[in-house]
Amino acid sequence: MRRNFTAQTNSMKTLVGQRTDLVLPHGPTKRLVDEYYWHSPTVGIVAGYTPNERDVHDHFGVFRAVDQVESFGQAVVVSCSAFLDTEKMGLGYKEYYEQRNFVFVGIKSVHCHNVIRYNERYVCLGVINFYKYRQMTASGRIYKVPTGLDLHAYFKNFSEDRLRSYDLGEGFVLATELHDILGKGIKNEKLNF
Repeated sequence: MRRNFTAQTNSMKTLVGQRTDLVLPHGPTKRLVDEYYWHSPTVGIVAGYTPNERDVHDHFGVFRAVDQVESFGQAVVVSCSAFLDTEKMGLGYKEYYEQRNFVFVGIKSVHCHNVIRYNERYVCLGVINFYKYRQMTASGRIYKVPTGLDLHAYFKNFSEDRLRSYDLGEGFVLATELHDILGKGIKNEKLNF
């Protein structure tokens, strides 16, 4: 798989520890990422979310698959693209979103293996397939997390190889596989913002 990146990684920080409400342009009722646990800027990310009552309302207590796709897109495509773009442009997230925003372009396939219910913590493991000119394609998986696991400690020494092979310990349950989600950063005037 060929990766084409224009950003340098040797001086970059990561998204770990950054606030999702600053990194993501989504409002509080549509932001489907709580935390970033591991991040390698040109390789991928591990991010998490716990569905609340509003997320599962009128859907049998189940977090919808379409919301899982949205959560994965926010965690991987939007967060990682915004990180690389702001680093490259020398902007903060607020200034960046005054100029640009992201649009969902497409997805090759999604396979659901298990449901995610109200208050079940999950992690998105996303691998960047391609990034160039504010366009990113990523693939990955969503796993339900074992109850009580300290995710910061668990992913502290995670690696690019473990991310690419989805190497997680016992207790993680595969919920969803996502292939080739494509998103693009576009100037706000083209979106009529």
